[in-house]
Formats: sequence, structure tokens, C-alpha cells
Amino acid sequence: MRGTVLLLEDDADVREAVAGVLEDAGFQVATAANGKEGLNVLAQNTSPCVIVLDLWMPVLSGREFLEQLREEPQKSALPVVLMTASDSTPPPGVAACLRKPFGVSQLVKVVEKHCLKAGRAA
Repeated sequence: MRGTVLLLEDDADVREAVAGVLEDAGFQVATAANGKEGLNVLAQNTSPCVIVLDLWMPVLSGREFLEQLREEPQKSALPVVLMTASDSTPPPGVAACLRKPFGVSQLVKVVEKHCLKAGRAA
């Protein structure tokens, strides 16, 4: 196992596809449909090597999730990879930004890179 990835994506089909790609690459994947669910997953002692985050989600957006994440000392340094179709400037504190649509190899490469930096990937 190469580490755990927390994936936050509101579109169930996209969430399932991205999770499948990461699992095929050897990662364990915890998923959430919005930022609130993502914070709940983290509160259950999930310790991901990287967070893959959609920017536009209901209930608690990607930006709001990031703001709350950065307020938690134990979680604030987790690398965040943003997935977005937007051309706007990514919020501060994002390790990488994948513009939709992106390739499978690009996703895996970025996640591997940031898990290795976090020291949690084999």
C-alpha cells in the first residue's frame, strides 16, 4: 500500500472514477462528497498522505474546506491537490492544481509526488 488519499468530489461518477484510478495505482482511498464529510473523515483519525479536492461542492466548498483544514494544527500541513474546471487562481496553500479534464497518468504522478514529499508513500 502506498498511502491513503482523501478524495473530496461531489459528482459520484467522477469520485468513483478517480478513486478507482488511485486504487489501481496502489493507494488506499477514503472518499467524501463535500467538505463537511471530508472534515468528518479527517476527524476519525484518517491520516492521508495527500488530499485531492474538488473546488466546487455543495454543503461546504473546497475553499471553505481548505480554510477549516488550515485551522487544525495536526492537519494544516497536509498537501492538497485541487481538481477544478475553473481557470481562476487556486486558493493559497494548494500543493498542485489539476485542470479538468486531466489525464490518469497526470493524476497518479501528482499524487505520488506529494505523498513522497509527505514521507508516506512506498
